[in-house]
Amino acid sequence: MDTDTFWMRLKKIGPALVLAAVVLGPGSITLSTNAGSAYGYGLLWVPVMTTIFMITYTWMAARIGLITRQTLFEVTRKQYGKTLSVLGGITGFLAILAFQASNSAALGMCGELLLGMDPRLTALILFFPALGLIFLPNLYRKLEFLVKLVVGAMVFAFVGTLFTVGVDFSAMLGGFVPRFPESDGINTPPLLLALGIAATTFSIAAAAYQTHLMREKDWSSEDINTASMDTLFGIGILGGVSIIILLTSAGIMRAQGETGFRLVDMANILEPFAGPAAFYLFMFGFFFAAFSSTVVNPLIGATLLVDGLGKDAAMDHKPVKIWTTVAMTAGLLVVLIFGGQPTEVLRIAQALSVVAFPILGFLIFALARNKELMGKYATPLWVQGIAALGYLTLLGIVLNNVREILGL
Repeated sequence: MDTDTFWMRLKKIGPALVLAAVVLGPGSITLSTNAGSAYGYGLLWVPVMTTIFMITYTWMAARIGLITRQTLFEVTRKQYGKTLSVLGGITGFLAILAFQASNSAALGMCGELLLGMDPRLTALILFFPALGLIFLPNLYRKLEFLVKLVVGAMVFAFVGTLFTVGVDFSAMLGGFVPRFPESDGINTPPLLLALGIAATTFSIAAAAYQTHLMREKDWSSEDINTASMDTLFGIGILGGVSIIILLTSAGIMRAQGETGFRLVDMANILEPFAGPAAFYLFMFGFFFAAFSSTVVNPLIGATLLVDGLGKDAAMDHKPVKIWTTVAMTAGLLVVLIFGGQPTEVLRIAQALSVVAFPILGFLIFALARNKELMGKYATPLWVQGIAALGYLTLLGIVLNNVREILGL
């Protein structure tokens, strides 16, 4: 029985913060910025809704890990056979691998905006401390400590930036009502932008990784209440920061009368609008988001691959470290050769996600509700309802990826 008090549980949290540190990456920040700049507070309901879905799937994955004491693909092999776990592991790794270049490119952009350095050189220099972190012993403890600092830094940076910009509270409240605002000639239609935000906030691969983090944390069914608080707190921070960034971007649009600006533009607009402190606060937060994603994103992909192939997927074992190195190196090489993430690489990532994401979502949903497997901890019916809506959203993300692949 988990008899810890609220404050004792709060001190123990960590696994969901690891997920927040990777999901709250350059893509999430960029799309939240784009949404606020294009539609003001009109799409505020999207990160709220997708955060609820992310909490739901992370919570279900955590319970699978706690009750079975196994990882997602270990349980999958016993319930559905080896083929599904191999397919999920390989496609999950390759999809994450193809997205890795954007994290390295974001680090390069930080060097360019903050120090005037060549972005490729910045990405190369920061590659080595990121890789060195992966090879530290007792990696989970060090990673959890690092992400607590990183998430704290991001919260401080982005809340501080919002404070300098301000919020129109009456308009903000209207943004919580689900609707798609008029596009008024803006390049990205609100539905497609909403699906983009959903894809970066509701990361099913990260949710699946929670089964591994339960093992790394050495939690069991006795820690189920602490794990629930961990999920609510960690993923809640993820959603909260995404909302704060959208509010900041919308606040600039409201005050400046500018629409459709990009993340780079917002960083530059902040300085004359709210002073140099706002610019540096924002870029400080963006740097930590890019660095944490550069480390944790390939770690998740490598773990899914190794686990899917039926090998020991512990953080401190060689297979995970080797495949993490492969993913990090591949992302860096793409940036060094092309200067960023080419459209072709992005299309490959989207094509792989068409296979990987529905598999991972199905496995978490199906296994968590399996009463023979989970006993009294099987997912309650009302949570299954939320999860079903989340799965439909996941399919919407996949269909949007198919649309972009086909150029429609």
